[in-house]
Amino acid sequence: MKYFSLFIFLLGSVQLFAQPEATMYTLSGVPQHVNYNPAFVPNYKFVLSIGPGSVHGHYSNSSFAYSDLAVRRGDSLVADLVKFNGALNKKNYITTAGDVEAFRLGIQLSKRLYFNWTVGTKVFARQMIPQDLTSLFINGTSSFVNSSASFSPQLEATSYLESAFGASYKVNDKITVGGRVKILRGIVNASTENSELTLALADDYSMTLTGDVNARTSGIQNADNGDVKDYLKNKGLAIDLGATLKLTEKLTVGASLLDVGAINWKNDTYAYTLDPSVATYTFAGVDLQRIIDGDEDYFDAEMDSLESKFELQEGATGGYRTPLPGKMYFNASYKIKKQITFGALLFMEKFQGRFHPGLSASVHKEFWRIAGVSVSYSAINKGFGNLGAGFNLNLTPFQFYVVGDNLLRMPLSYLANGSYEKFASNVRYFNVRAGMNFVFGRDRSHEKKAYNQRKK
Repeated sequence: MKYFSLFIFLLGSVQLFAQPEATMYTLSGVPQHVNYNPAFVPNYKFVLSIGPGSVHGHYSNSSFAYSDLAVRRGDSLVADLVKFNGALNKKNYITTAGDVEAFRLGIQLSKRLYFNWTVGTKVFARQMIPQDLTSLFINGTSSFVNSSASFSPQLEATSYLESAFGASYKVNDKITVGGRVKILRGIVNASTENSELTLALADDYSMTLTGDVNARTSGIQNADNGDVKDYLKNKGLAIDLGATLKLTEKLTVGASLLDVGAINWKNDTYAYTLDPSVATYTFAGVDLQRIIDGDEDYFDAEMDSLESKFELQEGATGGYRTPLPGKMYFNASYKIKKQITFGALLFMEKFQGRFHPGLSASVHKEFWRIAGVSVSYSAINKGFGNLGAGFNLNLTPFQFYVVGDNLLRMPLSYLANGSYEKFASNVRYFNVRAGMNFVFGRDRSHEKKAYNQRKK
């Protein structure tokens, strides 16, 4: 029963994985801006963060919102399962992510070279809900007669430590290039190499259930007895690459490729498998006569047979390798005035063969040297109402910032409706990042250049 329960748990487990951030990319006054293109150079010659220099949380899903499931009828909140099922795609992904930057050091070594070093921890996950699964519970089995329903659970959950060393180099007045090397130490992982659960329904309504699973974990099976040193066995490496090109005095374009790499898992590695030749069960229907005759063991026997066939086989296994979710950014920024910049951003993430694209438009305003404010509009996850916002406050040597995608909709929803309920029930994409830095030596070279040009 233990492993049958674990199998059911795997079908519904939350899978963490990160998606790109849009608004943070525009907040150029914050040193963490360099995380999204290693060719970027902060406005300060020296940056130091010790403690929560950056804390980030993310949530999104690819198809539905809470309002598709729960609807208000009068004073009551009821579940509308038909509406919910209609809002689903064939495969539906709920994603969450988080990271904490514990340390950052940034130094302008010369007029051309900027160096940065960061240390932090990250976690990412994803949950896939197949529409066939909800259709079976909502609409019954009639729609699957002489066909099959595929329930294909996948699991990819990872947490790891990251130490990143990066540099940007100004080739000339127009071109800047940059890169970062990331040393990774995996903490915990659960991944599914293969997973199929198929229900075939014949015209006589007999049902055949077949399973085929190959899942792996690291750092979970013996977590209670684990040693910190054991987790250092999970080594990985990743790189970031980026470049910017200044086409005119006002127009700049940039591109970056992030998190190209993988982690090799060696600590406490276990495999969980189902052999499809064994994990198959046909349910021909209910024998009413046996129920009438008072056969109390009838259903228990059926369930025991089902459980025995779908019991996960587990055992220690060798090491395995998992990739990180790779991210790509392409941006263009146009400075219409000295302190106002318009931006356009195309971003996407590739993970396990699936692309997650998005588009964003933004405006960023600098308020002298004291503050910076960004607002953005993003189209992502088939959602077209994502209003982002961010600001940084510079009280040298302290700098504080808060930024997020779809963050602006929260206060707007409250002003319009007197509560956050409408926002919470319709949100499909949301992330927020906040932190504090110590900053010194603001770079004023561009200010002096603009001043000299005005004098001419």
